Amino acid sequence: MLLVFLFLSPLHSAGAGVGVTDVYVGLSVARSMLPDTVDDFMLRNPSCLNLEALFYSFYVFFNKFAGGLAVGISTLSLHFAGYHAGDCTHNHSVILALQLLMAPIPISLLLIAIIIFLLHPIDEERRKQMRMEMEAAREGSGSLSCLLPGWEVTAEVSNECQELSRF
Repeated sequence: MLLVFLFLSPLHSAGAGVGVTDVYVGLSVARSMLPDTVDDFMLRNPSCLNLEALFYSFYVFFNKFAGGLAVGISTLSLHFAGYHAGDCTHNHSVILALQLLMAPIPISLLLIAIIIFLLHPIDEERRKQMRMEMEAAREGSGSLSCLLPGWEVTAEVSNECQELSRF
């Protein structure tokens, strides 16, 4: 699941960086999936503590990397098409390269991203199940209660959290 998310984020950013103007979709959808991905990882791997920063830093790094890659690919394609900055008129290959960079390529990348969004394993049912598991961990003596800010901590778990916070 982490690999799907890490693959999806830069692909979606590359599509947005090449020419898609729908900023809301480009930034919101992948970012709204991130907390659910972190929660799912925490529930599946209770021994891994405080990895939220790692998930968010991967997200930011791959978004920036994909944005830089999109700019580089766009610049190289215009260079190979014969674009010169000072020219008042451009040949047909430059116009074709610009047309491809502005519509078909971003649309195809976004369609691939939508397919990957649909294949994401966390759906509404899994999200509700995760919420119930986190509620049960909060009410019980589960180790997640010390990881989730604002949740009540029992005496047994409090000692465990204090030991974990030393590291």
